[in-house]
Parts: sequence; structure tokens; C-alpha cells
Amino acid sequence: MFMVKENEAQRERLKKIFRRVEALYGTVPPQMQFLGNIEADYLEEFLTAALRLARHPHIKFDLFTFLRLHIAFREGYVYCKAYNTTMLKQKGYTEEIIKAVVEDIASVPLDVDHQALASFAIKAIYESAQCDQEDLERLYTMGWSQKDVFDAVEHAGTLFRNGRILTAYALKE
Repeated sequence: MFMVKENEAQRERLKKIFRRVEALYGTVPPQMQFLGNIEADYLEEFLTAALRLARHPHIKFDLFTFLRLHIAFREGYVYCKAYNTTMLKQKGYTEEIIKAVVEDIASVPLDVDHQALASFAIKAIYESAQCDQEDLERLYTMGWSQKDVFDAVEHAGTLFRNGRILTAYALKE
């Protein structure tokens, strides 16, 4: 799937990390195999960030999945589209809900506070020059902290960045 050689030098370390990934995701997704084969530290950092989001004290974990889904469809990240769609369907979200979120992140099927946070995260990635203090104050008034807002924006930005990197390394047909 990716133009990268197996990381022989870190094979034993990667086996341990891959077991942790499997415990969290049920499998080792190709993008995580890619990161590990580049450098085990990259995969460790990615896994640490994923665990931090899974345990986020204020943001519902599904919001992060919907952000990834929306960006994946917008950018054409084929694997991420399939992976996040499957994750959401396994959680009981319908095809209609998923399609609506792909078209408009503001339709994320969570409360209005999460809808506003999702909308801002996408705006920050695609229209960052248009973000202003009023946007942030609106989120803070809803009860989101600076860290909450940053976590949503950072996650969206990370997917955008990682998708570009993975696309460069993807096997082309």
C-alpha cells in the first residue's frame, strides 16, 4: 500500500507497539504500519496522541472520527474514507448521517456545542485567515476551553497533514 521498506532494525520494538495498536483499534491500520516502518518513535507519538483523544475529558470521541471522515472525503484520502466510515457504521451511525456530515460538518449528530467545535476546526484548517476572536469567544462561551478548541483543530490539522504525506508515499496504479 505504501512505498516504504520494512523497518528491520526496530522489528522487536514495533511488535510491542503493534500489539498496543491492535488492542486499541482491533487491527494495525496501514498508515500505522507505514509510520512504524519509517521510525518507531513516529508511531509511538501517533499512538500517544490517539490515546489522549480517546480519553478526552470534554470532547466526545466520535467528534474526532467525524472530523477525519469529513477531511478524508474532502481531500480524497481513499483509505481514511473507508476506515472512518466503517468505524462510524460499527458505532451505529447510518449511511444518511455519514453522508450528511461528509457534505457539511455542522450536521455532526452531536449536541450544538460539538457541532460548533467541529465547524470551527474545519474552518481553521481550510479558512484559517478567516478565523477571529469572535469565533473563539463563541466557543469559550459554550464552555469549551482553549485546550479543547486546540485539540479539535490540531486533530483536524494532523489528519490533513498526514493524509498529504501518506498520499505521497502511496503506491500508485
